[in-house]
Amino acid sequence: MWEVSREEFGNAYGSGYCITYRAPRYRRRPLGLIPDTPLDERLELVRGVGPKVRESLIQEGYRTIAELARHPRFGPSAGRVFAALASRNVPELLRSGAKDVELAGLFGREEFAVIDIETVGLWRVLPLFLVGVAFDLGDEWEIKQYFARSFEEEGAILHEAVHALADRRVCVTYDGKAFDEPFVRARLNMHGVRPLKFRLHIDLLHSCRRVFGHTLPDCRLTTVGGYALDLDRKDDVPGSAVPDLYFQYVRDGDWDLMEPVLRHNAWDLAALCRLLDAESVGEGGRPDSRPEWTSKEGAG
Repeated sequence: MWEVSREEFGNAYGSGYCITYRAPRYRRRPLGLIPDTPLDERLELVRGVGPKVRESLIQEGYRTIAELARHPRFGPSAGRVFAALASRNVPELLRSGAKDVELAGLFGREEFAVIDIETVGLWRVLPLFLVGVAFDLGDEWEIKQYFARSFEEEGAILHEAVHALADRRVCVTYDGKAFDEPFVRARLNMHGVRPLKFRLHIDLLHSCRRVFGHTLPDCRLTTVGGYALDLDRKDDVPGSAVPDLYFQYVRDGDWDLMEPVLRHNAWDLAALCRLLDAESVGEGGRPDSRPEWTSKEGAG
């Protein structure tokens, strides 16, 4: 698959196992997950500006939010949006109507973390046993899987993952707002581990539904990966089988039961990485117009 290394780790919460992969960057044309209109030209983020008003303002010469800040009527509201862009005030921009994926260009790739977890059930009172994360290293991605070899190691892998993610400001998930984020928060609270606080959470499921919802039979990550990302997931284990395989592994200690589960999680992370690569998010490509309005004071 990819270059891989494995090691045991220990921390204040116990011990765990870490598997590390190196995956190459993915180059292809954009998939359209990020709207074509640059964020600083999204005049609709200004209160009172709809599609018709936007067209009128453009005809009057107001093409950017910075220019609109000089408008006699919309200037104060545009100024607030401009300030939010400069300071990367994500909550304010989301309240103004920006989509989470549109805000990706406010951050550099070194601030991103791709996250996917595996659990033994959907209820948050049940443990998770695998936290997968991916970081952009420039020419390649580093994928790390923090694996609990027993239920007792859950606290240790959570602590280790939180430590690895401490300097990241953006998390990228697939259905993570509904599942991964609240699940991890509940498990961190159970173990007394301080929760992570990201500036921005990008859930790519919503963007994929918008782009592929009328083309594909479903928008599961495996389906999107096979259709749009050249990911051939031969012998992939279905997500529904993962909990039973882990229970069997804990009971029998047969590592062969875990290999397909680890591969399934790594493929999910690779698919998310490829979605980011295809859109050139945060690397000076089409979505990233950050230098136009980021101030030093707002670099956060």
